[in-house]
Amino acid sequence: MPIATKSVVIVDDHDIVRFGLQLLLESLPEYKVLACVPDLQSALTAISHIQPDMVIADMSLGDSRGLDTVRAVVAVQAPRPVLVLSMHDELLYAEQALSQGAQGYLMKEKAQELLLQVVRNLLLGERWVSPRVSAQLLHRIVMAAPRRHADAGRAHPLSLRELEVLEKIGRGRTTKEIAYALDLSPRTVDLHRASIKKKLGFRSGAEVVAYAVARL
Repeated sequence: MPIATKSVVIVDDHDIVRFGLQLLLESLPEYKVLACVPDLQSALTAISHIQPDMVIADMSLGDSRGLDTVRAVVAVQAPRPVLVLSMHDELLYAEQALSQGAQGYLMKEKAQELLLQVVRNLLLGERWVSPRVSAQLLHRIVMAAPRRHADAGRAHPLSLRELEVLEKIGRGRTTKEIAYALDLSPRTVDLHRASIKKKLGFRSGAEVVAYAVARL
């Protein structure tokens, strides 16, 4: 059976990084890099034209910086996944990148070791941050949860279905897996995710995931 090839666009302003990422991805037959571009404007044009299965983008480019880059890339790539690859401290930027719509955040120093695994996970509909970031996020949510979510829960209790979705989020299930398990459409699962986030007062999907894990 032929392998289904996934298309990728790489955005980074360092030639050697673009070349290295392309070489790493294309070491496996399931990935094909269709564009390697050095700046945001070229990236937006390439993404709009190619509509790749995934975009891997640095946060710092010659014509854009930080979360502005993430927002712009996500705007043209969504709902397909965006992986932010950066030298910036993940403890400061990972959660913010995910809150802007990215599905993953990977430090460049870990790219050679983890890139293929992370790309595979994101293409399966999952999200990814390092265990270090997950631990920090989980600790913060757990510490804030007793008062914040007791109040939120009394005012806006989760429905039984929302609790079922929350439990499966905590177990790392993707939207498609949750939909299959609960006999729902993926869109309905997404609506439940949005409702959970609103009722519990969270700012991002990453906070929902951390809270769901803490409840297990």
